[in-house]
Amino acid sequence: YVKEVRGMGLLIGVELKKSAGGARKFCEALMGKGILCKETHKHVIRFAPPLTITKEELDWALERIESVLH
Repeated sequence: YVKEVRGMGLLIGVELKKSAGGARKFCEALMGKGILCKETHKHVIRFAPPLTITKEELDWALERIESVLH
């Protein structure tokens, strides 16, 4: 589903392929797993975690993000 990942620091945008059908359903699935994100320009998922996030919290989040995007 992923076309491109871009960002700077902790501000990350994940652009989805058009065939993925839009970012909203992925944002809703991530919310169900405890991850808040924002649909941007229909095909981009925007992540902006707190600047105080720990490595353990990042690992926890990445596991859930990977499970939804694969």
